[in-house]
Amino acid sequence: MRRGPEFRLGATALLLITALTLSACAARDGDDIGSPIFNGTTPDGVQIDPPITTLPAPEIDAIRVPLDFFSVQGAVDAAQAGDLILLDPGVYTEEVIVNTPDIVIRGRDRNTVFVDGLHSATTGITVAADGVAIENLTIRNYLGDAIIVDGVGRPAPLNRFRALHVTTSNTGGNGISLRNTTNAEVRQAWLSGHASAGVSISECTSCATLVTTTLVEFSARGFSVTGANGGVSIFSSTSRNNRSGIVVEDGPTQPTADASIAANLVLNNGFTSSPNNELSWDTSFGTGIHVGGTLGTKILANRIAGNTRAGVVLSPNVAGTSGDPIAAQVEGNVITGHPESDIVFALVDGIVDPGLCVLDNVGAIVGPPGAEAAASCGPANTPPPSFTWVGEPRSTIPYPNGPVPPAIDGMTDADIAPPIPAGPVQPPDTTNAVVPDA
Repeated sequence: MRRGPEFRLGATALLLITALTLSACAARDGDDIGSPIFNGTTPDGVQIDPPITTLPAPEIDAIRVPLDFFSVQGAVDAAQAGDLILLDPGVYTEEVIVNTPDIVIRGRDRNTVFVDGLHSATTGITVAADGVAIENLTIRNYLGDAIIVDGVGRPAPLNRFRALHVTTSNTGGNGISLRNTTNAEVRQAWLSGHASAGVSISECTSCATLVTTTLVEFSARGFSVTGANGGVSIFSSTSRNNRSGIVVEDGPTQPTADASIAANLVLNNGFTSSPNNELSWDTSFGTGIHVGGTLGTKILANRIAGNTRAGVVLSPNVAGTSGDPIAAQVEGNVITGHPESDIVFALVDGIVDPGLCVLDNVGAIVGPPGAEAAASCGPANTPPPSFTWVGEPRSTIPYPNGPVPPAIDGMTDADIAPPIPAGPVQPPDTTNAVVPDA
């Protein structure tokens, strides 16, 4: 274990321990701002020893914050591949950049370990190395993204990332942004109040990315897949009370292919009391799942209900840079309760697509009239009727005004589980996917 200076407890340190404890209590009571953790320097510039956590010592070797290093960034900079960085409860007001591969950053308690931008810092954690895992903590109140894994501009994509038992809330960008990243996994996350998307997956080839058992709410988009090729799966997750539920579309300069949206709950999207920093995104407002262009997108065994405009929309992409979806499959879903049809064909190219398949969707009304014949799953398909999907900007709220997620179950073995760097991602088997209960 790497440790800082030997601890010597004095009167000044006692006062600082009290302040830290009060900060953690405020966070537990639901304060969505928090107060900064003591960073090791008093107002008069004196460096002192770190405060003591009230939790017992963990049973695993780790670099501890704030015991060994006052800041998360200090611990990250000192870490080597394979290390575990373990964060005690507190509010860490930092922007963290991770350049060390194969490390695990873990909070000891998901609900009392906060990385907090205080609505003044830009990005919570920027991952710029392979194999990084972020576990069991909350990241909130940033002007941009809570977490960004950014391989754009690198000779090769970033490879291997995992977010597990992570909560993000109230940011001006995304909750988790994955750009030019392969083998990324988001599991058991709760993401709320983001002015872009809860999870954004973009600009990747051979993406091999899985989002599962994750909930997004009160955001501009629940899940956003844009310009992503090769195996993006959103599986067994929930998108509710967002402006739009799930958007899978071609990017302005890069297409999207082979995305799978299966066994999800997509409910009650079209929620104006949510932030939005992209006015054009309101083209998708009120849709459960919007497919814009793309090749081979599969929408299987989802429950899609109560969205304010439509359940599933097939159209060109929002940017207007691509044509109709090709070989889209919408099969085995339960789709009900949408005023502008449960499945909407807003197709403009007028071509016969033998791969377009809309089949066995319980309760689904398909529009406009004549659209169903264009998606009979084979050579008998006919040209679809021409129909344009039109959206317009809706009212919104500032991102800090969104609701804060409740306390959520986290890792039960945070103090003993060995650090496992992120590894290759296995896509789910959707062959026998089952529609989830509401």
